[in-house]
Amino acid sequence: MGAVRGVLLDESVLLSDDGSGNPRLKPGAEVLLRRLRYSNLRVELRVVGYFNLPAIFLQNTARIYSFSCVSLDAPDAKYSFNQLLLDWGIARDNCFYVTSKRHDAFTHEIQNQGWLTAVDRSSGAPGLTRYHADPTFTRFLLYRTLRGPLFLLPRFPASVGLIDNFHEPNLRDQLSEANLSFPIIVKPQIACGVGDAHSMALVFKFEDFKEICVPLPAILQEYVDHGSLIFKFYVLGNNVFHAVKKSMPNASFLKSSSEQAGSKPIIFDSLKSLPVATDDQFSVGRLQADIQSLDVDLVKSAANWLKTELDLTIFGFDVVIQEDTGDHVIVDLNYLPSFKEVPDTDAIPAFWTAIKSAHEARKTN
Repeated sequence: MGAVRGVLLDESVLLSDDGSGNPRLKPGAEVLLRRLRYSNLRVELRVVGYFNLPAIFLQNTARIYSFSCVSLDAPDAKYSFNQLLLDWGIARDNCFYVTSKRHDAFTHEIQNQGWLTAVDRSSGAPGLTRYHADPTFTRFLLYRTLRGPLFLLPRFPASVGLIDNFHEPNLRDQLSEANLSFPIIVKPQIACGVGDAHSMALVFKFEDFKEICVPLPAILQEYVDHGSLIFKFYVLGNNVFHAVKKSMPNASFLKSSSEQAGSKPIIFDSLKSLPVATDDQFSVGRLQADIQSLDVDLVKSAANWLKTELDLTIFGFDVVIQEDTGDHVIVDLNYLPSFKEVPDTDAIPAFWTAIKSAHEARKTN
C-alpha cells in the first residue's frame, strides 16, 4: 500500500446541527480543514445530494478552504469512484476515506473498491480511527474524546531532513516544498552518544545557515510558538508519565535577542545552554492556563501509537502546544531518555515490568 495522496471526508465527520435542524461544523472541524488545506493532499468533501441544507452548507464551507464537494452515492458508486480516481490521478490504494457511518452501503462499497477507510467512532468513547500509518497523513488522524469534540492526533512539525550540506543549491526549494518558514530550528540527526549531539541553532533568515556549525546530517524543523512551556512524556511499557518544564520563549523574543546580538543565529546546547524564557517572558497565570490546555488522554493515545509503530518499549518524547491553534506538536523523540523527571518510586517498578513484559512477548513470538 502506497502513501496517502488523496482524502475524501464524509459530511458525517464534519457536520452536526444546532438543535433546530440547521447544519454547522463540529468543534475541531475548522482546524482539520485548515490543516488539510496546506497538506499537499488532494481533498474533497462528500455530500449526500446537492440541494439539501447540509450539502449547500458544506459546499459553501468547501469553497472557503479551496476544496470541492462530490456526491458519490451507491448503487452508482463503482463508476463514481473510478471517475474520481481519474480526476485525481491517484491510485485507489493511495486514497483515504473518513466517515462516521460504519455500516452504510457507501462505506461498504468504497471498502470493496480498495480504499483505506477510517471510521470516526460516534459513540463518544475515546479512541483512534483506523488509519494508514503514513507520516504524510498521521497529523490529520481523528480522535474523539469523552468531551465530544473532534481533535487532531498530536502532529509533527514541518521539517526538512536530512541535510548533508547547508550550502546545497536546492535548499531554498526544499524549504518551500515543506512549507517551512523562518525561524527554523536546526538539529543534528544523531540525538545522543556523542559530545555535540545536543548542538543546535535557531536561524532567522536564509543567510544564517552560513554561520552555524550544527553536526551533519541535520534536520531543519518548524519552530512552534508554545508559550515557553514543554511537556516531557516518558513511556515505560504500558505506563506513560509526564512532566512540565519551562522552555524557549516565543519567536518574537528570540528574534529580538538575535537583533541585539547583531542579527546572528542563536547557537546553543540543548542540555547546557538552552535559551529558556525569562520571568518577564513568562507569567504564572499563563503557566496554569497552558498546563490545563494539555490533553493528556490525547497524548497517551499518541504514545501507544508510537510504541506500536516504532516497536519500542522504553522511550520519551516532547510535546508543545502551539499558541494560535492549540495543536499538540511532538517536537522530539528519544529511544532511551534519562527519566530524571520521573520519581524513582514510579520509574523503577515500571521499568522492570516493561522489560519483563517485552521479554515474555518475544518468547511467545
